[in-house]
Amino acid sequence: MQLISPHPDTRVALAWKYQAKPLLTPTEANFHQVLLSVSDHRCHILCKPRLADFLDHGGDLTAFNKISQKHVDFLICRPDDWMPMLAIELDDASHERAAVKQRDMLVNAIFAQVSIPLVRIHVSEVQMLESLVQKLSQAWTSRLQNLEKVTRNLSGNTARMLPDRATCQRPPPSQRL
Repeated sequence: MQLISPHPDTRVALAWKYQAKPLLTPTEANFHQVLLSVSDHRCHILCKPRLADFLDHGGDLTAFNKISQKHVDFLICRPDDWMPMLAIELDDASHERAAVKQRDMLVNAIFAQVSIPLVRIHVSEVQMLESLVQKLSQAWTSRLQNLEKVTRNLSGNTARMLPDRATCQRPPPSQRL
């Protein structure tokens, strides 16, 4: 193994100035601790994964571009196969801005399409543990039931799973997010 980083006194000339910063805000870090205690290490908790890291875009460059620079605050995965089970977005006052609302609508639609529950939690709800546990448990159960249904259908008649040609058409530009 080799350490690539230069000695701290080394100066490197770049056109841009970078500086390390914490990955999570204080609110996100606090919520992560809550998730760790609630989960009791029964799942994997990923912080700020890009949507493109866990959603298949089928090689469609336009679809990839829609998700490549978007992330969710937390992604909860099954421990055995890393299957995404639910995503969590912590919403604060910034989610009232028009641009953020539009982004949230797109993300909501994407998660609905892939049948992964997206739980939106307002930052004021972070310490309401009982309510939080209930929301997350319901989302996990919903996703698990959906995965079991898909597995049953795949092991049965896969032809039923294929959409008809009409449902595969792209919506007109005015209806796209």
